[in-house]
Amino acid sequence: MKLPPALLKITRNQWLIGIAVATVLVASLLGWLLMGALNKLGADDKVPGFLRRTGDASSLFAQIDQKHTAIDKQNEIAKRLPAVTAELDGMKTEIEAARKRLPREAQKAEMRQLIEDLARQVGGGSKTIVKSVQIRESAPPKAVRGRGPTNDIATIEYATQVVTDMDGLIKFVNLIERNERFMTIDGIQLGSGGVDTDKTTGKVEIKPHTVTLRILTYIDRGTVGAGR
Repeated sequence: MKLPPALLKITRNQWLIGIAVATVLVASLLGWLLMGALNKLGADDKVPGFLRRTGDASSLFAQIDQKHTAIDKQNEIAKRLPAVTAELDGMKTEIEAARKRLPREAQKAEMRQLIEDLARQVGGGSKTIVKSVQIRESAPPKAVRGRGPTNDIATIEYATQVVTDMDGLIKFVNLIERNERFMTIDGIQLGSGGVDTDKTTGKVEIKPHTVTLRILTYIDRGTVGAGR
């Protein structure tokens, strides 16, 4: 193959200069492409320090680092899962045990009878007589569209009126508060008992007090524990 006459006229020095310029241009192009690739890669620790580039949030290494951070967070959550599950199981057990102590809807009358039975347990020299027990319920839970009632636990109040002396009242209150089927006594209204004289003996007698107590508890309207 014969070279064109124009190339035959190029001197050796001109050839060397041309080759050097071409080499520099190719090297510059490769360097520019390399720098662009390194910027896209980002601050990868495996890249030598003199070549490493910080890059921005869109760099591959930055995205990988974000993924690793997200994975670490998920792993931390996963580590806590057994403890959280055990805690939830314990709470469910406690809730179930508490609900088993609550009266059912059909047991409201039984609770009224329980109050009268506790009054008879006062004993001693104190006589406590239950005059009336009125049942007052909270409004039923409102239904949420498509889900039925929002809850199945309702507050119930037994407005109880008793006739007793102070000693009997203290014992009666103690019996109510110690009974697991009642939650609390929300209020006590104490009427004056007064003083009277026995016409036969002439001795001064203290009349018993008329006391109104607001005894609160809850009733379970749900299906849990329905077999009790």
